[in-house]
Amino acid sequence: MSLQYTVIDEDVLLRAVEDERELESKSKADANSRSGGKGAGKDARGGPSSRALAASAEEIRLKEVETLRVSYQNILRIDNLVGLQALTTLCLDNNVIEEVENLGHLVNLVWLDLSFNNISKIQGLENLTKLKDLSLYSNNIECIENLEQCESLECLSIGQNKINKLENLLYLRQFKNLRLVTLDGNPVCKDPEYRMFVLAYLEKLQYLDYAMVEQSEVISAREQFQDELLEAQEKDALEEANAKAAAQRKEYLTRLRTAGLEIVESLFHDMFAEDKEFPKLKMLPGVDTIYESYQHEFRTQSEATVNVGLEIFARYVAENEKLEAAVAKVTGANEAQSIKLVETFNSRKAALGLKVQQIVARRHAESRGGASSATGTGSIIEEENEEGQPTEQDLLQELEVLEDERLELREELMTIEIQQVQQLKKIADVYENRAGAIRTERCDHVTLFFRAVEEYENSFSAAVEEKAVELAEKAANNMLDDVSDETIAFLSDRDNLMLCIQGAHDVHLGKLLAQEDALRDGIVKELDQRVQKMRKDYSKQNRDRVFEIGKIHAASKAELQQMVQDVQNDDDPEF
Repeated sequence: MSLQYTVIDEDVLLRAVEDERELESKSKADANSRSGGKGAGKDARGGPSSRALAASAEEIRLKEVETLRVSYQNILRIDNLVGLQALTTLCLDNNVIEEVENLGHLVNLVWLDLSFNNISKIQGLENLTKLKDLSLYSNNIECIENLEQCESLECLSIGQNKINKLENLLYLRQFKNLRLVTLDGNPVCKDPEYRMFVLAYLEKLQYLDYAMVEQSEVISAREQFQDELLEAQEKDALEEANAKAAAQRKEYLTRLRTAGLEIVESLFHDMFAEDKEFPKLKMLPGVDTIYESYQHEFRTQSEATVNVGLEIFARYVAENEKLEAAVAKVTGANEAQSIKLVETFNSRKAALGLKVQQIVARRHAESRGGASSATGTGSIIEEENEEGQPTEQDLLQELEVLEDERLELREELMTIEIQQVQQLKKIADVYENRAGAIRTERCDHVTLFFRAVEEYENSFSAAVEEKAVELAEKAANNMLDDVSDETIAFLSDRDNLMLCIQGAHDVHLGKLLAQEDALRDGIVKELDQRVQKMRKDYSKQNRDRVFEIGKIHAASKAELQQMVQDVQNDDDPEF
């Protein structure tokens, strides 16, 4: 008979959630019992109430489940956990899982238990940046790896696996919060230097293999591996510096990309990347020096351009922030005014509606001979029969007044909306003018950069040509030493040499002009698209608001008409 594996399907998930609820219910009941409570949530037998266990697909919202235990289920594959993004604890221990997979979306996991499975490789945990406790105990793992993104890791249980190299344990030095490690049962633990090695390199450990780490042990271990530790610390410092530099570079490039200046940064590389002629020219003695000088001039120009460009872009960002603040101020004030008007009208309408209900109730009570005990309205009727209570005619007059107020409310709301449209248009016009001026400044600034680079390119090409002519003459007179035969042959063909130089120059200029157009178009289109979207959003907002006013107007009209009908109509089918 073949072994039957369990799939993590809906039934498995629901049972697991029910079990967790039952466990939680028992835990609370036990705590309540210990505190002398009455054991709320239990039935007459002291067990969980039927309501506490009535978990169903309708009652269980998987997206809200934080703890899931699917242990001892003969699970072969991790799957079907979509929708469980709120999970902080996941236990899949004591199954037959062979691969760590389909966990990337569980970004809130803090505790993951994959112990007692058949896993041979650590993988698939790249997105679990909040993970603090990971158990891979009793699997088939040979190497600790692929945990770089789990920077919050505090506890790692990876005993009873196949790890056999002390050097692999150095991988754990990167986890600055690691306090507990279990490695017992791996072949590496048989190494006589194992424990001292771990304590020397992982000096912040508090527990190793179920035992508390004594400070005296750490001191002895560090003395034993003093030279090796110094080398490791230097390596760590270098890696940290490189990581910091890489992060700063990434942040810098992000700023350039946001400001539309990444082309400035990459232009030099782009100009030469597609140039198939220049590798031939680099064979010529002295061309490297000309190239390096060109590169230095470009770098100096590009850095100055980027610095000023970022300053100009900062002013553009400031204009966007001013725009958002101005829009929020106008719409906020208008919305507050509109809400106040509507609330005032609704308050008047509600008060008048109560009077209508009272007079209708009084009329029906009178039509039934004033009976009060059966309906429970006697006291109200007596109050309303007192002198000073509104008559039907009074109510109809008040309803007429309220109808006029309804029409006035619509006009006032529409007036506010028209004013807002005008205000937003003025704000948009001012923004477009100011942002447009900054856009022009940005375009002019990058134009200056490209013209400067174009001059550098022309000078570079002229210098290479001059050097090539000089070398060709020397080659013709056998005056070149330490030059390859290939270079001599290249210099001997003067026409091909000049074509090569001109071809390289043409490629560079073509890329330069293309990138200039791309950069200018990007700057121009960004503002045009922003203004277009802004005006489109304002227009949609206006349409939505007018529609909303129309709904308020129609609903109030229907309510007032019903009130008038209630006052005028003596026949009510409910009575």
